[in-house]
Amino acid sequence: MRGNGKPDVELEEQFILRLPQRQADSIRTILRTKPQTLKKTLKIDLNIATGVGAVIVGRKRLSAYLIKLPTIVESYKTNIVGDRSTLFKTADITMIVQCTEEPLNQFTAESPHGYTLPLKNVRRRRFRKTLVNPEVAEEAEMVNRELYYLLSTDLQATSTRFEVQYEKCPPQTSCQFEKLLFGQVSSSDSEIDVED
Repeated sequence: MRGNGKPDVELEEQFILRLPQRQADSIRTILRTKPQTLKKTLKIDLNIATGVGAVIVGRKRLSAYLIKLPTIVESYKTNIVGDRSTLFKTADITMIVQCTEEPLNQFTAESPHGYTLPLKNVRRRRFRKTLVNPEVAEEAEMVNRELYYLLSTDLQATSTRFEVQYEKCPPQTSCQFEKLLFGQVSSSDSEIDVED
């Protein structure tokens, strides 16, 4: 709820339900004839953590598997007023619930294909692995290991001291840095002349 007492607007949670042909036909006829009886006919029980569950259509129990799509499908509702129609986005669909009559021994939680034919093998085509130079990767790994070693030993130390070393420019004294940063700086309060 917002501060003004109005509830926050939330998008609906949606997914695509993929059923075997016989059960899909029965759900389609129920939606066309008596949509109010759909709650009695269709029951979905999914464990989001494992991605496995069951879908009951009428008296038939189906095994259900939650599969993540490689792309996002947007869902819209149409509002028709007079001769004007307006589209409202309701959700981003990123999951498919695939139902089978026989339980599967193993399933992949991520689909390599999108929802439509042009998105076949989209995960392989669009999200290719980047080529890595093995020498550069090995050197970066060695630098990371050395950094972690230094940080872990620094945490175990009772006291630490550090020194900044410059590679290109000759070391300058702190007085020269102060002059560059702040101009002429006095070293004590006695050098300041105060006029009465």
